[in-house]
Amino acid sequence: MVTNVPVRLVRKDGELIPLDVTELVLDVDRGVNARTGLRGGAQRFAIDMNRPKAVILLKGYIVDDDLSTGVSLGQKASASIDFSRKNNTDSSWVGTGEGGDLTSLAATLTHNDFGSFLIPKLTLIATDGEDYEILFIKSSTAQAHNTASSGKYHVSIHDNSDMNTAVEIATNLVNLINSTATADNVLLSNRFTATLEQSTLSDEANTLVKIEQKVTGANGNTTVSWNSSSLYTPSIKNFKNGIDDSAGFTGKSAGDKVAELYAVLNNSNDGGFEMRAIRKSLKGSRHELKDKYSDYIGGIQIPFNSTVNADGEKYKAMNFFMPTGGFRKSSEKEATAAEPASSMIDDLNSNRDFRFIKGAVTKATFVQMGGEPIYSFDIQFLPIDRIL
Repeated sequence: MVTNVPVRLVRKDGELIPLDVTELVLDVDRGVNARTGLRGGAQRFAIDMNRPKAVILLKGYIVDDDLSTGVSLGQKASASIDFSRKNNTDSSWVGTGEGGDLTSLAATLTHNDFGSFLIPKLTLIATDGEDYEILFIKSSTAQAHNTASSGKYHVSIHDNSDMNTAVEIATNLVNLINSTATADNVLLSNRFTATLEQSTLSDEANTLVKIEQKVTGANGNTTVSWNSSSLYTPSIKNFKNGIDDSAGFTGKSAGDKVAELYAVLNNSNDGGFEMRAIRKSLKGSRHELKDKYSDYIGGIQIPFNSTVNADGEKYKAMNFFMPTGGFRKSSEKEATAAEPASSMIDDLNSNRDFRFIKGAVTKATFVQMGGEPIYSFDIQFLPIDRIL
């Protein structure tokens, strides 16, 4: 059965802004102009340079949330690590040892060595602010703490005879996080829980590890870091969707929503050249960058009912996508390439993410209806791959 998923504007920090849309217009102008030939006979010719213009028009209304008095139980933040793919690419993270993959790295490592600077290190931050490091090493012990008196957590990527598969590595990490075998391991299991799931990138079973904070609250919305070269980094999504417990009225009024959206659209910045310069020089605090550019609206998720992706059901909610760029295969433009409407976005800077359409809001009009706490809106969104 299809789930009622709204159109959602996407901020740079990944926060989604749902909209009650009553009218949606997806417009494409190919820019092809026909001309009549000089030989007569009313024959026409044109040149198609594949330089289309696109605009998305949204009309709808903004109303109060279902405001209620009582206690909200909050929500735990969750993250994920997909060991089937590296850095949201189509390449295998484990690989075959031909270079630039985990198998090639493992061949250079020594059994139970924790000292090499090339060893991948995963860092998880709990709701109390404490961080926990897990090293991915060559070891005949699948997972443990204090192996070879290192005093560190580890997960085996190679058993000192053969390379472990993505499923085995993911399983090792889940077992480590959930283990209560020793007092040291309880440090992890008291703060996180982990489960195996199917990859959303490769569709491989048991290669994605979902990690959930044990404690409810927004303090669990922390970064998941990976220290090694990007050549050896799997696909990672930071901890998100942690919500604090609360009492009293919860939610936002229509006025709250319009006030925030109007303020953001009047003064927000994508970062452009400054962000690229900072990334290149590796200067600046991540928190400062997040605060400065986090509220910029740089994408949109528009759901549609799909039959070809419904897995036996009548419909499944999927997101519209825009496969720009050269050398796109025809299969990448078929409805089967769409991603589920419930998909979370990890990297809003990606130009190859089918979970949303990248771009910017270029115009928005809000009208209060008859003095009531209801606003209508007209929003114009332009799909854009790069904003300077």
